[in-house]
This record gives sequence, C-alpha cells and structure tokens, in this order.
Amino acid sequence: MTDASVEPALKPQVPLSRQISFGEEESGDQPAATDLQPIPPFRLCKLDFREGCYQINFRPTAGFVTFEGTLRVDRSAPDGGADHLIVSGDLYSKRPVIGPIPPIPPVVHKDEDEDEEADSGLTSLAASLSALDEPLIPLPIRRPRIPIFPRARYHSYLRVTSVSAPFAVPFPKKCELTIVAEQFNYTQPPAGQFKGSFPATPSRTVTMKLSKVPAPFPFSLTGGPFYQGRLFEGGVDKGSITLAWVSKFFRRCTLEIDTLVGAVRPAPVPDGAGGTEFFDTVFAKTGWQLTVVQDQLNVPVPAGVVPTNCWSSADLHALMTTVRNPATNLDTEWRVHMIVVPAKLGCSRGIMYDQIGVPREGCASFSDDGYPVSDSSNFGLAANKKQRDVPRAFLRSATHELTHTLNQIHQEQETAADNSIMTTTPSVADVLGGPATGAPGVFPDQIKLAHNTNVRHHLNHMPDPVIRPGGWPFASWFPTGAPQAADRHDFEPSELSLTVTATTDRVALGQPLDLTWTMTNTSGVSLRAPNDVSVEALFASITVTDGEGRERPVRPFVILCEHAKVTELAPGESVTASAKVFWSTAGFAFEKPGRYRVDVAVSWSAQGVMVGVQSGIDVFVDYPTSSTDNHSANLVLHPEVGKWVALGGDAYHLGEACRRLQALSQTETATRAAPGDGPAAPRAIDGFADLLPDRAKLARLRPELTAGSSRAAGAPSRAAAPGRKRAAKAKKRTGRKG
Repeated sequence: MTDASVEPALKPQVPLSRQISFGEEESGDQPAATDLQPIPPFRLCKLDFREGCYQINFRPTAGFVTFEGTLRVDRSAPDGGADHLIVSGDLYSKRPVIGPIPPIPPVVHKDEDEDEEADSGLTSLAASLSALDEPLIPLPIRRPRIPIFPRARYHSYLRVTSVSAPFAVPFPKKCELTIVAEQFNYTQPPAGQFKGSFPATPSRTVTMKLSKVPAPFPFSLTGGPFYQGRLFEGGVDKGSITLAWVSKFFRRCTLEIDTLVGAVRPAPVPDGAGGTEFFDTVFAKTGWQLTVVQDQLNVPVPAGVVPTNCWSSADLHALMTTVRNPATNLDTEWRVHMIVVPAKLGCSRGIMYDQIGVPREGCASFSDDGYPVSDSSNFGLAANKKQRDVPRAFLRSATHELTHTLNQIHQEQETAADNSIMTTTPSVADVLGGPATGAPGVFPDQIKLAHNTNVRHHLNHMPDPVIRPGGWPFASWFPTGAPQAADRHDFEPSELSLTVTATTDRVALGQPLDLTWTMTNTSGVSLRAPNDVSVEALFASITVTDGEGRERPVRPFVILCEHAKVTELAPGESVTASAKVFWSTAGFAFEKPGRYRVDVAVSWSAQGVMVGVQSGIDVFVDYPTSSTDNHSANLVLHPEVGKWVALGGDAYHLGEACRRLQALSQTETATRAAPGDGPAAPRAIDGFADLLPDRAKLARLRPELTAGSSRAAGAPSRAAAPGRKRAAKAKKRTGRKG
C-alpha cells in the first residue's frame, strides 16, 4: 500500500464511510493490559469484531420484505484515524418466496480464506448435519464466502459513524456490540440506464445492538464470529439482525484474461522477498479477493485487422464484444474481462470502454506497445521497449486498466502524481526519475505495484453500484466542470485560457455537433498543465445544459489515457482536442429542440488543490420542419447509433446502427434523386457526413442488410461516395468552411 501524497482534491458525490473511533468502551478484542481479571459481578466480553467482510441479514418487524447484504470492517485502514477503522455496508432487498421452498443448493465454490477456528458452536460438517435443529444440507458444500446480489435489488448504503465494543460489563448486563450507521436509500436508474442516485443526506440513522453467539451451520465453517441482535431507529425496535463473518477480504471479483494470437499476456514478477506479485496479490494488499482466470490463449485475429498496427476503437470494441464469455452473469459475480492484443509502439498501453454490453465490463492491454521516449524522458532502461519486454511495468499498466473497470480515475486528477497504480505510466516514470534524470534501474525496477490510500478507500468503501462491473458508468461519481469562481481555484484568462468553437451554432435534431477546444498558456511563465485535453484522457469534461437548466455530462466512451500526464506548458504553447457531441452513457446530449449551453472544463489536481479552466458556447437545436427531418431524427436518436458515433464509425458489429444509418443514407439519396421541388435532404445527415457505413463493407460484413435494399428504397445502385466526399458535400450545402 502506498500513501497518497496529498489529500484528495475531488469529493465523491456518493455517500462514503470515513474514519471512525471506538466509543469510550474499548474494543472487546483487545487483550487485557495485565493478568488481573475483573472481580465479579463483572463479566469479560470477547466480542471479536475482527476485520473483513460480514454477511448481514435484517428482518423488519413490519412488512414482508427482508434485507441482506455485506458489512466491511476495515481495521487496518491507513486513513482510518487513530484506530485505523472504517466500516461500510450495502443492503439488498429480498422479497418473500411464494410457493414451495426449494432445497438449499450445493455450494461448490472453494474459498481460499483463512482457517481460524471458531471459538464455540458446531464447526464440523458431521456435527452440523447431526444437529436436531438444523436442516439436512445436500453435499458437496463449502464454507460461506463474500456474497454477491443482483444489481436490481440494491437498496441502500450504510455509512457507519460509530462502533462500541465493551471490554467488560457488570452482571446481568449483556456484552453487546453497538454499531451506529447512516442509511442512504438508493433510487434505481430508469430502464435502459445504469446510474441511479443516493440522497444528499441520510434517509435514516440506525443503531444495531448485537450479541456474539455460536455460529450456526454453515457459518460455523468460516471460523469467524457470528452476531445476532436488534436494529433500532430513534430508539424504536425495527427488527432482528444478524452479522456473520465470511472472509478476511472486503470484496471479491474475477479477472478473465484472453490473449490474441501473437500477443503476450502479463506475467507474475518478483516481489523482492522471494515470492511473486500478480494481479491477485496486488488486489490482496488492497483488501480484495481477486481470482485470475487465464482463459483463451490464442484468440483468432479478426478478419481485416492487422493486429500489430494501432487498433481502431471500433475494431477493438467489436473484438471485446465477441470474445467475452456470454455466460457471464454480473448479478451473480463481479467479473472483468481483459483482452491482450499486440498493437505497436506509440498506440497506447491500454484502453477501456465505458460500455461493452454494460458499463465497465472490460478492458484491453497492448503487449507490443510500450515506453516511447515521447511519453517520458524518464523511462530509463525501459525506453522504447515493448511492454512484453518490461514485465513489471507491463503488469502495472494492465492493473491500471483493470482498476479503471472498477471506476477509479487518475491520481493526477484526484490527488497528485505518485508511484501508485492509478497514476498514469509517464507520470510514474517522472515521479521516480525526477524531472530530468531518468536514471537506469529506477523505472521500472522501483515501480510500486500497489494502490495508494485514496484508491484503496474507494475500492473498499464506495457503494456497490459505483464499483461493481455493470454498475455506474465510468467516472460518474465525481462532479464535472471546472472549479467555481468562488473557490479561487480557476485560472485567470491572462494566465491560462480555454477557447471553445464549433463548426456551427445551429444543428438539426439528431445531428452531432463537432466541437473543438484549445487551452493556451497566456502567461509569461511555464505552467504545469495536462498534455492531453481530450475527453478520452480524462482531464477534460463536457457538460450540456438545456434551456431549463438541466445539466447532462457527455462522458467519454473510450478511456484512452496512457499518454496523458501533467507536464510543462510553455508560455504561448497550446493543446487542442475535439469531439463529436452526440451521445454518451448519460444519454443524448440534445434530446429535443431548443437552446443549449455546451461547456468544456479542463481540470486537474495541483498539489491537492483542484484547478482548471472552463469555457463554452451556445447552441440551438432546430425544430424539424419536414417529415424527412422527423424520420431522420427518429433513425439516429438510438443508443446503437450513439455507440457508432462514439467509436468513430466503422463499428459494423453494431447491427442496429448499420441498419439505421443505411436507412438514413438511402433517405438522403432518395431525396436528392427526387425531381423538381421534392423534399429537401435531411439536415441531420450533415453531422454523419464522414460516419455513414461504406456500402462495400456493409455488403461484405452485413449482407442481410444490403440484399435488395437499394432497389427497395428507389436508390441507384452506385457505390456510396467515400467519407471525404460526403463531408465536402455537407460543408458545401451548409456554407461551412473546413
């Protein structure tokens, strides 16, 4: 574990447990200071509130819905205060079963948790099966492990604010563990979306009064403590509750690694103490039980792809969609898919898509890309080498992408660049080598394969929906936009300016907006600022505000950030980026006609202080003036078309997008072929001028969409014009300059 160099500059917009202390009554699991025993009428309390994950079950006195979930007791948190204690939990609703109760299924998964002995109760399988008050359990069976529940049943987050565990109590008082928690009830996302919401303030505060009792079977097999008691709200008894310790880890996940023909997957590396480090040991240090499945070794190269070139976003997205295990059920397991492909030096060491089928389901690592000196002068002995030839740096980079899938962002944004997993690779090299040394043997040998305390805190204690694969979209837990002027953390225009322009200030409904922004050092001194201000590099964000003041972020669909870092921006020097503002996992930027404000913000952490610049433009979305415009908007305002645009086109694996864009192209062709004063071509097509499917590729890759379609639409059978010709025609029609 590495310490974050500064306090976080970003404050998560979700409830999050922080450090707490035991009450005045010290923890029952602390040993007595002397051999003296309390004199009756006192009794010793051995509550054993040990670190790890507990399964929690709550049965209210009113209603038929019960609740189950996990409670994470983190007693070694580096940021947990004097007692190193942070406790958090998640609850899921459980409706009653109507009809006959099915037999308890066998639990066949073998866990590799610790083997501490239980201090009381039936612990052997033979004794448990022979107990008169226990049902017969079919074999085979293993001890319980960290439970995982369906996403749609998520109910609330528990932010524990205090824990009290007495060392001794007078007779006849019971030894009770007291846990006070703020409960934040969750609002599930609308159908087709993934981000729900938590209230800004707790829904209620609850107090759990728990006594340690012998663990019933099968929890007796874990060797951990078991508690039962009552839950109170405002002093009113609300129902019964149990806590069963199941693992020394806080969360569990599976990483499935597939490797393309010609690529080399990351391998374990020496840990300096006679052992090795790998994905599982890195996450074990953080507190996660990560199971690594090295699955398909020789994944075929997709047709038409040169795997040793830079991969297009569409080709890689198509491969990941095809290769992922179709049997994966993210409601029964947390599972991340990683595909390793060759690529070449200078492309990117890794990439993640905000959505394959659902958010943050997978990532990719490039074994033949690596460490070009153009990224950093401090790569030392790794300079200009491929990742496959620098195993420690390769493992670090791949773990970086894996941690992105668990919704973690760069530390250059959140704290500051350091020698930890979630700092970008060039920044790690710069931190190790210093501004100008790049001493051999520093990078990669001194890379720390660990998350810093800030990321550790997030991974262990953020709410389940925010962290788990298939939950919230990437980076949706922190605010977008530059710091407010009142915070005094934004740059003056005379120091650092941001200019935002667009090809037009009026678009048709369903037309993507081509947006460009340039950040310029307008001061007379060099400033530390991001070298990449694209939304894919994560330092920039786009927010669209409609006429009624409703804000919608335009999140990056492709997370491509391994070249980005905070570096020197000389006086007068500029960095520029662009994007098509159309769709993201937050939805369509312009859902209906009217006036909008499009703001771009570039922000980063400067020694723990959030700084940045912001600018924007006004855009008007025209009302449709014809049935052709209405029809075109209906065709393109579909998420599959949104993904096509976000991937830069050529995403022929998106069948519905191909069908709709082909229909849009035929609509344009038909209107242009109409004699006299026929209907005008749809305006929305201007934004797709360089994005429409190529007819030859469509015929080859999607023959079911092209057979007889041209004649049916009344279009000539000529081949479609190349993208550049379409773009030129569109600009000529609208009077735009290139």
